[in-house]
Amino acid sequence: MAVVAAGHAMDDLVIEIASGLVVGAGMGLVGAGGAIFTVPIFGIVLGHEPKAAFIEALAVTGGIALVSGLIAARRGLVDWRCVLIFGSAGIVGTQLATPIAVRMNPTVQVLLFALVAVVAAWRMWKSGRDTEAPEDVRPATDPNAPVEPGVVAGGAADSLLVRESSRGWPVRSLVIGTGIGALTAILGVGGGFILIPALVVVERMPMRIAVGTSLTVIVINATAGLLGQWWSGGSAQVHVDVATVAITIAGGIVGSMFGGALARRIPPSVLRSMFALLLVIAGLGLAAKHLLTAA
Repeated sequence: MAVVAAGHAMDDLVIEIASGLVVGAGMGLVGAGGAIFTVPIFGIVLGHEPKAAFIEALAVTGGIALVSGLIAARRGLVDWRCVLIFGSAGIVGTQLATPIAVRMNPTVQVLLFALVAVVAAWRMWKSGRDTEAPEDVRPATDPNAPVEPGVVAGGAADSLLVRESSRGWPVRSLVIGTGIGALTAILGVGGGFILIPALVVVERMPMRIAVGTSLTVIVINATAGLLGQWWSGGSAQVHVDVATVAITIAGGIVGSMFGGALARRIPPSVLRSMFALLLVIAGLGLAAKHLLTAA
């Protein structure tokens, strides 16, 4: 994998900053969608090759998620038990799938990416209509409010939310985590668009904790995916534009802070519906562009 720092025209610079702001805002709002939107931007707008776009998007997603996840952890919005379960399973999945990823035909990767985007959009739209997280959440800034079971009052920053962990061996969570790790290696996505519904439905987690937990798991998966690509040596001819990655991450960090603040003012069901629509547009747009170019 070759790392390059190409010169940037002003138009590209504006696109990269704007892309980072939009992607970061989306991750701050719903804890997902970093790479699945960055890949089409790099592939369609900036004209990067598919394999390079996948790797660059993974690096951008990991960088933005790292900062956003640290902020969420500081506010007590991360379930570390689920981070351990999904993160460890994700590492296994990325390492198992990396040999497949480096040998996969780019057209197959793009079409698979589009399929995953549409399926993820349907899942997110369905969860927005049919499923709401358990209402075991309340701000920690109200010390006089009565304490409900599973909720702890107090907290230093924004709020501190806790819930009772599910019991038993988390077989479903381990399987889902491994699958997300495999998608990370093959498609360069962090997997938050699958992880968020899994945390809300399978783990019965409040949306705000699911977002913080998802961001933390994405950091683990993105790091494992990038290391797997590097160790495999199968993508040695892929040129990754480090300047594009750095600029987009910088814009994404700012955008994620804005998105996190905005998330408190928009109903979760509305967020998920908006996210689903954008997923369909991004996935089908990338597939159409690649097929038209290859024709």
